[in-house]
Amino acid sequence: MAWEGAIAVSGENEKGLVGSARFLSYQPIGEVDLRYLNYFFQSEAGKVLVKSVSTGTVTRNQTVSPKNFENATVLLPDVAEQRRVANKLDAAMDQIAQTAHLKEKSNSLTLQHADALFRSIEQTAPLVEALFMDSEFADVQSDSTYPITGIYSFGRGLIKRPVIQGSDTAYTRFARIRAGQIVMSKLNAWEGALAVVGDDFADTYVSPEYPVFSLIEGAADGAYIEHLLAWPELWAKLTPRGSMVRRKRTTPATLLATEVPLPSLSDQRRIAKQLTLARKAVDGGAAQVEELAVLRRALLDAAFSGQL
Repeated sequence: MAWEGAIAVSGENEKGLVGSARFLSYQPIGEVDLRYLNYFFQSEAGKVLVKSVSTGTVTRNQTVSPKNFENATVLLPDVAEQRRVANKLDAAMDQIAQTAHLKEKSNSLTLQHADALFRSIEQTAPLVEALFMDSEFADVQSDSTYPITGIYSFGRGLIKRPVIQGSDTAYTRFARIRAGQIVMSKLNAWEGALAVVGDDFADTYVSPEYPVFSLIEGAADGAYIEHLLAWPELWAKLTPRGSMVRRKRTTPATLLATEVPLPSLSDQRRIAKQLTLARKAVDGGAAQVEELAVLRRALLDAAFSGQL
């Protein structure tokens, strides 16, 4: 994985540890700042170089050829310049890492807050008192196209799949979904593959492996249910029993029979408002983390194009 940036400088924490023969270890010869070289290999130019000295035709199986790697040529300024660049990058990367850590901690605290809120609710009921099965099936026509939707695990919501031709699928029918409905993956519900359908996914299709539910009007608040579906404690209750869990499926009946915190509608709305505000803060932090990743790449590219 060196071509993806899996190169690092060992420190005191790694002293005395061992690695397999698939991990190449090198020491500097002469006046070389290893931090500089490491940062270079993390840059786009460095990754291109490492990829060029890797063998194998299948991308995921490409490995660095020690001989090719050791014969590769890199631009190496004098050690003073190496240290100047490495020091600047150290300072910037430390700040980026600290900010990312704080954002991660904020996300963890938000999850703990949601967990504490749900656990504090005394009123519980099976989900059948809030949801009902509501799959609207359509027969697959070979000459028609279908925009397909899937579900991420771990509460990360829905994902748009490529549009498919009816003649290209073995399914004889799909379920058409509407905004506000709930979709569950039978295979991965126990690891958080449940989601509320947003406007962007309305009028798309899911396979029969994805049961669809609607809210019982007056019994459940959509925002509350959406937060509840992202609760790991609910996922744990949906875990199939016995061995070979990954091949087993969570049935719609199991979901509807699952006991969950279900207070009055007004309390649901109050709790959902709190959790939505917290989630917005976390989502803003996630966007900043993505921006920091872009900044990191830009700094590395600037450092090795003479602009730092």
